[in-house]
Amino acid sequence: MQKERMDRQHSKHREQSPSEAMEYFKLMCSGKEDGKPWCLRAKMDMSSDNGTLRDPVLYRQNTTPHHRSGTKYKAYPTYDLACPIVDSIEGVTHALRTTEYDDRNAQYQNISKMLGLRRVRIQTFARMNFMYTVMSKRKLTWFVDTGRVTGWDDPRMPTVRGVSRRGINIDALKKFMCSQGASRRIVNMEWSKFWAENKKEIDKYAKRFMAIDKTDHVGLTVTNGGDGTDFLTTDYLPKDPSFGKRLVRIGKKVLLEKVDTEGITVGENIVLTRWGVVEITKVDGGLEGKFVPDGDVKAAKRKISWIADVPENTPVILSEFDNLVSKEKLEEEDNFEDFINPDTEADTEVIGDAGLKTLKEHDIIQLERRGFYRVDRAYVNESKPLKLFMIPDGKKKAMSGLDGKLAHR
Repeated sequence: MQKERMDRQHSKHREQSPSEAMEYFKLMCSGKEDGKPWCLRAKMDMSSDNGTLRDPVLYRQNTTPHHRSGTKYKAYPTYDLACPIVDSIEGVTHALRTTEYDDRNAQYQNISKMLGLRRVRIQTFARMNFMYTVMSKRKLTWFVDTGRVTGWDDPRMPTVRGVSRRGINIDALKKFMCSQGASRRIVNMEWSKFWAENKKEIDKYAKRFMAIDKTDHVGLTVTNGGDGTDFLTTDYLPKDPSFGKRLVRIGKKVLLEKVDTEGITVGENIVLTRWGVVEITKVDGGLEGKFVPDGDVKAAKRKISWIADVPENTPVILSEFDNLVSKEKLEEEDNFEDFINPDTEADTEVIGDAGLKTLKEHDIIQLERRGFYRVDRAYVNESKPLKLFMIPDGKKKAMSGLDGKLAHR
């Protein structure tokens, strides 16, 4: 049949009578082995330059059990037949189809006309591609089936479920799609533009917290910092006080990011974010300093994240992700399996302030100087800590010197 279609030759069965065709159709639908070679084709135009009009197949035998009807039916319509019928009877006014279906549009309209169906207009648009990404469902299924991802909602997957789990705001997703329009020009988008649009939305409501690396930190003794039972209050969202305030524990023992303390000197004033100025009085054998109540915050060069070293702090796992493929743009002849990125996930353990225990799954927050995160698992206990997924912000570099373990994208 394929050779006949390529050579534009009529099948010897093309002029069979309706009664003969019906007998073969019933045999095909019976599910019997001798019905397997038969299929139902439409009479269209075997001389057409458009190959999809050369008597396309409309029905085939398929004895695989259906997930709903089981083995009740033994033959099924092809996509080409089902599409115009379903669109018409379900009230679709405009069928949105990607440019890969351009040749099939004439076939769609022919079938609709032959069956006397209500007309459906076709609106064609180009499929959007992303760099370092495969969008084919067949290829994405391979990632799922081979266990390289946890499922269709894996945060590394370019699916709606995947990017939602990673932290996309639905309004931002809609704005991004509307901004692209229904162009027929095929484009390869950068993920940075996608995530930059998202940042504009989540920055409006992502509450601020702080966390320090569990292993790569140093201690600071604030000699007049109190006994660890005092609190200060600060806005959840400095730009919008209406989001309320949170309590922050202060005390003598404070944890700082190690990278933030490199090169620090005696007499230097540093700013502990949301608390105030501390003058460093000792660096050898451990950092010490004294809190300066009226210190000049603007004059200090270092503005440092910190948390009080107290038992109530929250254990947190930060998860970062990278692209599943390592080549910017996969060509048609490329075997995508040759470009699998072997390093796409990394975890970092941090110590967060006690307020993080109040978060719920799907909450989106910002860890100051680290970035934005979505709560994938709320805090349960020490053995099931809070799990946060890093949300890219569209920038090639991290918000601070805290770069993380993977590429910032």
